[in-house]
Amino acid sequence: MKPALDHEIARLTRALRWHRAVYGSGWGVVGALAGILIMAGIARLTPLWHQAELRLAGVWAVGGGLFLGSLLGYAWPAPLSRRLRMFDRRLHLADRLTTAWELSQGRINAPAALTRLQQEETLTAVRAIDPRPAFPLRPPRAAGILALVLLLGLIPALFLANPQESVLARREAQQQATEAAIAQLETAQEALADSSTLSAAEREVALKALEEALATLRDRHSTSEEQRTALSEAERQLAALRSPEAAAQVQRLAEAAPLSSAEIVQPLTTALQQGDPEAAAEYLRSLIDPTYQQSLTAEEMLALADAFTQIADTLQSTDPALAEQFQDIAQELYSGDIASASEAVQRAADTLSATAQADAPNQTLEQAQASLQQAQESLGDAQRPTTAQASAENAATQPGAAAGPGKPKTGADPGAGDEPGGIAVGGHHEDVGSSNPYGAEEAPRLSGQGGDITLPRQETFGPPQTTLGTPGDTRVPYEDVYTTYVEAARADLARSAYPPALRAYVREYFNGLEP
Repeated sequence: MKPALDHEIARLTRALRWHRAVYGSGWGVVGALAGILIMAGIARLTPLWHQAELRLAGVWAVGGGLFLGSLLGYAWPAPLSRRLRMFDRRLHLADRLTTAWELSQGRINAPAALTRLQQEETLTAVRAIDPRPAFPLRPPRAAGILALVLLLGLIPALFLANPQESVLARREAQQQATEAAIAQLETAQEALADSSTLSAAEREVALKALEEALATLRDRHSTSEEQRTALSEAERQLAALRSPEAAAQVQRLAEAAPLSSAEIVQPLTTALQQGDPEAAAEYLRSLIDPTYQQSLTAEEMLALADAFTQIADTLQSTDPALAEQFQDIAQELYSGDIASASEAVQRAADTLSATAQADAPNQTLEQAQASLQQAQESLGDAQRPTTAQASAENAATQPGAAAGPGKPKTGADPGAGDEPGGIAVGGHHEDVGSSNPYGAEEAPRLSGQGGDITLPRQETFGPPQTTLGTPGDTRVPYEDVYTTYVEAARADLARSAYPPALRAYVREYFNGLEP
């Protein structure tokens, strides 16, 4: 064909490509909206995506569908013969372009003069045609209607409350708690590996216990209950490694901390009350260390003698041997001999250091136990529903949940506290915990024989008398101080390795008081 006719065919082809690009963009948007609607429906049946994520994905999907549909429409291959037939049909060219092409390809035998005249007449007809009415730049009406219908269906699917959101939130909280627990246990594992206070056998058992717990936490298929069970088992194994005798001696010294107003006794009292006999020993050594150029006066020796006498008196019933040592030290201090007094203070420091050294493995293991307990609490908090959800669930599942202040509790009421002396908050009692908090040796005693105790009851006649409290000068609503107290309690639980039952009591107590 003539170059001029080829140029006109290229002009018509560009108009066709842009028409197809707009046409494809419309259907691309429809496909994107349909995909997001399907995902939103699935998300309401299965906890897979948050609504915010779906809304953001919808924006990207519409943009991507628009771009991809336009690209495919613009670049979709079409043979030249098909394009020419389309141009003839839509532009009403009466097969001029198709005939010109077939003549140039030799598919129709005709004289050269006739062929030249046909192509010139075709070129004249094509030049006079504006292709824009035949190939408009607008999406198809069917795609627009379908996109509007899909959009109307997406609005409630993406903006109405999804019941799976709470499941997703708990799952993500559980994942974060698991990652935090893994980090805590890895830190505890490094501390145990570097510790010099444990024997090789104790270190091996402790590290194996933590490694087994870590393996369960790292297993993506493990449930929250399995993870807490693994942490409880690791905590039990660490508890079995602790020396109860050394811990008991530290506790006895803490209880025997002397009460004295003498300034020289105060650091000793503070160190013993904090359960740090090594700090107490270092303080006593500093009193007789020549490098500090300090000497004990008669009044200071008398105050120390009184303090050691108090310690000996308190320890007499629990540790007579240790009480005798402190009593001998006090007698030498009472003698007034500086040399003997210094030796006595040194012996007292050595005794306290020996106690601290014996309890050092316990302190190392206690820190690891505290990490395990914190990990358990984090996993438990991640599974606990919010206050509003818990209230709704309690109202729906507990028959006595709607009882008012004047309604008496019955045996069916959770948390009624039917057992004497037991603590029951929300159905929780003293046996709840990550492991047996009292040890296997105390179990027979706790569950052993017992008898009924009958308390005398005073018979009264007439209506019960109710006494109102007398308001004081200061009244502070407990809501104003609740946060302060609960944060203090959590901080104390994080610092120390309390028995699991006690930790459960504290958590349930403050959960019950939450405003």
